[in-house]
Amino acid sequence: MLNRERSLLLAILLFPSIVFGQISDFAGAKAYQVADVVDGDTVKLRIDGKLTTVRLIGIDTPETVHPNKPVEPYGKRASEFLQNMLSGGSVYLEFGEERTDKYDRTLAYLYRAPDGLFVNLEIVRQGYGRAYTKYPFKYEDLFTKWDSTAKERSRGLWRLLGSEKDKPHPTPPDGLSKPAAVSGGVTVYVTKSGGKYHQEGCRYLSRSKKAISLNKASSRYAPCKVCSPPVSPSYKPSKKRSSSSSTRCQATTKKGTQCKRKAKQGSSYCWQHAG
Repeated sequence: MLNRERSLLLAILLFPSIVFGQISDFAGAKAYQVADVVDGDTVKLRIDGKLTTVRLIGIDTPETVHPNKPVEPYGKRASEFLQNMLSGGSVYLEFGEERTDKYDRTLAYLYRAPDGLFVNLEIVRQGYGRAYTKYPFKYEDLFTKWDSTAKERSRGLWRLLGSEKDKPHPTPPDGLSKPAAVSGGVTVYVTKSGGKYHQEGCRYLSRSKKAISLNKASSRYAPCKVCSPPVSPSYKPSKKRSSSSSTRCQATTKKGTQCKRKAKQGSSYCWQHAG
């Protein structure tokens, strides 16, 4: 009975640290300088004088720098969130069972120095990444809990996605999966001079971006092939127009140039040269 009471008291005392992922005791721990934020779940640290790439354990965010994949929707927002959280400071490290991944990146949990904020969990808690449960890890239950909470409360990227219950979630390690056809109640973006519509965060969106409904966009624009925005069920790709050579008069003028008039329907020549 006494042991049970002690366990309960210990849980109460540690509850804030467990819930918010902050471990307060870093006495004697070494902090490493953050040299660069690569993307939403990867950083470069200076460890023992060397620049080391560190992949955060237990989370996944949309891709922004993958050599064989386009920038995925909201990937830039996730990167900016991590950049703002670390802002060139230092972090403490905690390692998991595996020290490196197949890309030879160091795998670790990051705690911001000196306040001990659990960086991996904070990304999930604020909705800028999801719990990556493909491989079991130490804090899986905690991360999964806050992943669900972030979605329910429309935090971070979930707010940008409109909190649609059927909206596809990022699928590790490929980030956001390609959206399925959806109805017109979705907002997409276009530019003043472009002929395509995009998702928020697409690298081809300029400062002149304009919000527009999916239904309206589908009638005037084609979906961007890079960010793969939602596609309306009513959208039909426009047929390629015939080349100018098939509609332009094939006659040669007195000056030796091709006639500029349009050919008559069913003929290779215009009204003047058809006879």
